[in-house]
Amino acid sequence: MPSHDPIDLWLRPERTGVGPKPEHSRAGIAAVAIDIADRDGLPAVSIRRVAAGIGSGSASLYRYLKSHDELVELMIDTVSGEYALDPSSKKPGIRLLDLARQARAIMHRHPWLAPLLLTRPSMGPNALQYLEHALSAVELVDMPGPVKLQTVAMMTAITSAFVQNELSSTNNSELKRAGANARHQYLSELMLSGDYPLLSAAFTGEHEPEHPDDMFDIVITNYLAGAERQFSGGSS
Repeated sequence: MPSHDPIDLWLRPERTGVGPKPEHSRAGIAAVAIDIADRDGLPAVSIRRVAAGIGSGSASLYRYLKSHDELVELMIDTVSGEYALDPSSKKPGIRLLDLARQARAIMHRHPWLAPLLLTRPSMGPNALQYLEHALSAVELVDMPGPVKLQTVAMMTAITSAFVQNELSSTNNSELKRAGANARHQYLSELMLSGDYPLLSAAFTGEHEPEHPDDMFDIVITNYLAGAERQFSGGSS
């Protein structure tokens, strides 16, 4: 494994039995970095700023982390510890929906997280505990193991995309309203033309729920139902 791979972080013990006792912990370093990212965004998280936050120098921080990528890896895994992974006898779909709801809440608490989960999922201890718990929800579902893992990963990706859209909409609410009005007028004219009967029927059907919580539940539930049908031969 290349030394620059951030997963290398988990191959090293936090402290060894030789040398002086470390002045700082991974948990303390992660807490400072996450606080910076929550307030000022991920680009504001630098080795120098985090080191200053824990009362250390940049060179000293490299005693604990080999790179900025390892710092980000540590941050992702730390917030992955915010899940409540209580065992449950509920049906698989309900358990996974609960995990997706928790993921959405975590991504809202840490707005920098959602884009990262699409490109660099953590393999740290908290992230692995989450995956183990999610897979336990579908343990008895008739799917191959790799497909179960893909199903959980896709659920995370859908949640991440949903949250990024929510955050973008919140940050550009006035622009969104203006754009929505323009799109509505444009689509109304197209529907009246009669050139797109199927599209027109789709737009004039049952309206989507107005509350984001309801919409999120529908999106995740429909995905999970479709995934189960696909790998059970289309039944149920």
